[in-house]
Amino acid sequence: MSNARETILSRVRESIRMNCHIPDSAPHFNGAIKLEFDGDLYQNFKVNQENNKAVIIETEKENLAQTLNSILQENESKDVLYNPDIDMDCAQLEGCNFIPYTQAVDTFRKKLFQIDTSIVQARCGVADLGIIVLTSNPNAPRLSSLVTNTCIYLLDKRNIVQHIYAGIEFAKKYERERSGTDILPSNIIIVAGPSRTADIELQTVFGVHGPRKTYVVLY
Repeated sequence: MSNARETILSRVRESIRMNCHIPDSAPHFNGAIKLEFDGDLYQNFKVNQENNKAVIIETEKENLAQTLNSILQENESKDVLYNPDIDMDCAQLEGCNFIPYTQAVDTFRKKLFQIDTSIVQARCGVADLGIIVLTSNPNAPRLSSLVTNTCIYLLDKRNIVQHIYAGIEFAKKYERERSGTDILPSNIIIVAGPSRTADIELQTVFGVHGPRKTYVVLY
């Protein structure tokens, strides 16, 4: 650490002395991301997601409807917003008013911000950080993961990668294959768990900037 500090300071001093930009601006380090991993990606992801305060639910794809119905019942959900690209048929869901997110925000703004629950398809999970990666596109609007008190993320357990670099590459590859072009989405969204912040007394408050409660359904 002391060597790195001295290297940085010496370059700053030289820049001040010469009244120019920092010389030799190339970074003096490499390997910022640890690429080697000997553990179980799936178990590591679960532990880290739980540490990030998400609720982990494990199921199988054929049981997704039953699992989601149980979550919705547990949360007493009434209105449920879902993205059209989720990996299941919403006709199998019951007990709520299900609203596909197929309209522009301005056409149902008042209703949109009153919906209590949303269902969103995650592109992949990142094991070493316990986060999930989303992308926005016409079938997966960005607001679906932000406006509700409860958000349920569906994640295919085969789509768990080790680190954030692999997660971003996974998301980019998904969008290129989906669109058939090299155009990337306007947003790649990284979710660590429910929204939380701390007030002036350092008391953690959930739900200020997004969902108060998040589920990750692994199938």
